Amino acid sequence: MKLILKGLIIGLGKIIPGVSGSILAIRMNIYEDIIKSLNNVFEKNNIYFLFKLSIGIIISIVFGSNIITYLLSKYYIVTMLIFSILIITGIPTIIKETTNYVVSIISCIIYILLLNIPNIHILNNYFFIGFLESFTTIIPGISGTALFTSFGLYDELLYLFSNLYKFNFSILLPFFIGFILGTIIIIRFIEYCLDNYRDKTYGVILGLLIGSIITMLKNII
Repeated sequence: MKLILKGLIIGLGKIIPGVSGSILAIRMNIYEDIIKSLNNVFEKNNIYFLFKLSIGIIISIVFGSNIITYLLSKYYIVTMLIFSILIITGIPTIIKETTNYVVSIISCIIYILLLNIPNIHILNNYFFIGFLESFTTIIPGISGTALFTSFGLYDELLYLFSNLYKFNFSILLPFFIGFILGTIIIIRFIEYCLDNYRDKTYGVILGLLIGSIITMLKNII
């Protein structure tokens, strides 16, 4: 039950603009467990772990999309502040893992600049959206919703999430193919970085987290 609840929280992080589901996973001390389980997905314990976590994430995304849309439209500042505080309280956890603050500053600046490039025109199809979604899901600190908003694809993503239960395979099939392909690539890359460049990797994560918090607070103000 505890894993399902954590999945629910991570799922909400995928919906709210500026929030990173993977940062919430770090905050709950299960991010590296997720990466290692995905890289060894056919082991019995990992299947059980990922299955329970996925139940919470799917429930949160399918049923939470409409709830979050309502809360953001009616109580935007309060909703964003709650998640901002939740993310900010996770900073000490990440600081313990790195001493490379130069990398943090650089990654923070790059992330903020990326989200503030005006008039980005980018490929708009569900395979690409799925591929990009896998990157924003797994890489901590990168808010998928913020990035999709910057790319002009957030409405498409929210429509897809809120209509998962309709099983429109012309949309879902290319999305999940893109998502699975991206996931296979990025989880191996992340595990390699954590095993060989842990200090720098968490330095990047810290920078992305700070950039995400700045973006959220900017949207609130």
